[in-house]
Amino acid sequence: MDSQASGAATYLDALYASICWRAGMAGNAGTEGKVKPAVSVMMVCYNAAATLPWALASLLAQTSSDWECIFVDDGSTDCSFDVAVGLGDPRIRAFQLETNRGRGAARQFALEQAKGDYLCFLDADDWMYPWRLQTEMDFLEAEPKVAIVSAGMAILDRLGDLVGTRGSADGDKPQVFPPISRLRMPPFSFPASMIRMKAAKLCKFDMRFRVSEDAGFLIQILLNHGYGILNRNVYAYTENFTVTLARIMTDYHLVGQIFRDYRKEFPLQSKINNLEVFAKSLVYRGAFAVNRSDWLVRRRSQSPTPKEVEEFQLARRTVALRVENIFGTSK
Repeated sequence: MDSQASGAATYLDALYASICWRAGMAGNAGTEGKVKPAVSVMMVCYNAAATLPWALASLLAQTSSDWECIFVDDGSTDCSFDVAVGLGDPRIRAFQLETNRGRGAARQFALEQAKGDYLCFLDADDWMYPWRLQTEMDFLEAEPKVAIVSAGMAILDRLGDLVGTRGSADGDKPQVFPPISRLRMPPFSFPASMIRMKAAKLCKFDMRFRVSEDAGFLIQILLNHGYGILNRNVYAYTENFTVTLARIMTDYHLVGQIFRDYRKEFPLQSKINNLEVFAKSLVYRGAFAVNRSDWLVRRRSQSPTPKEVEEFQLARRTVALRVENIFGTSK
């Protein structure tokens, strides 16, 4: 990038930050630590006060305390922001948007605030295993040529019970891969991933996207950097088995837009990928027509092994105890 382009980009970034604050971006009462944290945990929230206790408790239960949390309340109408700020933990840097702008804009703002060496993600209706941060940081420390690592997820139903697993590497050890050589969807889960901050800061979340912003962000990184996948679960993901057809069609439309944005770099692959997206959307339309949509969602997961069940139960007991101690309930 030449100096003129670089200067323009810097100006636009500063202008965006200024607009955010003038449009109603409120900060929390906590103080920012002067020491750079090892990892920044990005949490974007919208009307999630009911599930936040488990998400926040799992953060406070981490075996590593060297973190900051960039909490962005994306225009919630409930008390989500108060739940986060009420903890009084200076590592939680909370920001509040007056209106709901969508995850793309909220995540981009959070990325610009992050100061850690690494970046990871925690959705407000999920929770992390207590050893998640340390496990992924250890892997990235041991694999300096890898820019991103992901891991398996425990798939939970509406009651918080384990119903499957998804995303861990096969075999008895983590796997390392080179950058992707063709345009494709990321080959791992976004919520369970951790990224070197230097690589993350070179990319942007698409602020046009209210949802499905994660795939485009990961593709930017994977086209230039190698990645790893751990052979264990470190993240508890609440599956939405009642997702609507309209939401699925929106997701597929936005994924198609991501591929169309790469038409110049990958003209043929962009067209092929969009045909695959269209075909998958037809499959889901058919599944909804015959009331088999839940089956399509469930088939993406596999049954947990006894070891995975044991680790999940240990992680859940640990987080539940922290929820009860902090919030007075384990539910």
